[in-house]
Amino acid sequence: MSITSPAISANTMASPSSAPEIASVLVVTQASLSLVAGLSAIPFSIVEPGFRLLSLVTILVAIAMFWLARNVRRRKRWARRWVIALEALSLTASLLLMVLPIGAIRGPVPILVNLVMPPSVLWLLLSRPGRAAFRTAGRSDARGAARGCAPPRERVDRHGDQQDKAGDDELPLDVDRQ
Repeated sequence: MSITSPAISANTMASPSSAPEIASVLVVTQASLSLVAGLSAIPFSIVEPGFRLLSLVTILVAIAMFWLARNVRRRKRWARRWVIALEALSLTASLLLMVLPIGAIRGPVPILVNLVMPPSVLWLLLSRPGRAAFRTAGRSDARGAARGCAPPRERVDRHGDQQDKAGDDELPLDVDRQ
């Protein structure tokens, strides 16, 4: 039994891999939590001026993560590389904070955000389906067809009749001559 209606499932095309979409959602979740952390540090900057810089850096990193998540969903290879680098850095820093006896990671939310989500995103982007989703496919747009990368489509008018030439669907410039 399917949850989606037949009308919706008939109109949607299945993607080869949903790993970029899932990774994008996880990165957006991380960015949202970082944005909340950065915004919640602003009131403390009244007492401690160092928190101004920390909150600003946290907010800028959250904005960058939103932008990277958007581009991962669009299957940009450079965004995939940046997300992999940021998640690896985040996981390394979180493991270092866990080992140090300062008590930085306490409770379920920091463990989930700092120790579960980064490896999940890394696994999604580094697995075989994740890598396959970012491979460059042949161009099927007009520029690719003009360069010979993709075969041009047959020209068919709105009545279903095949056209002989490329300009058969256009009106002549001088109507009076005909």
